[in-house]
Amino acid sequence: MQKPSDQWKKLRRAALERARRNMIEPLEVVHLALLGASALYLAGFLRLNLFGQTGEFSLVSGAFILLAAAAGLLVPVLTGSALTLHFTDRRLGKLLRE
Repeated sequence: MQKPSDQWKKLRRAALERARRNMIEPLEVVHLALLGASALYLAGFLRLNLFGQTGEFSLVSGAFILLAAAAGLLVPVLTGSALTLHFTDRRLGKLLRE
């Protein structure tokens, strides 16, 4: 089997770099969304379990509970997406280093 030519190596590297630039970099916002959802879920969890309810429910406390519940639903979905993005980025990086 013949070794790949220099032209083929350059073309392969350019295609991999373009794939990373077009697919991975725009989706890096998923990491920030996961961080935000995790922080909001943790804040809601701590507020409800440690501090309890000091008085009647208000509109603000009800909205916070709903936001914390929505963040709790988003965390598993965003975790899967962030892990897929991370492993894909690592795989592309490995292919680029070859």
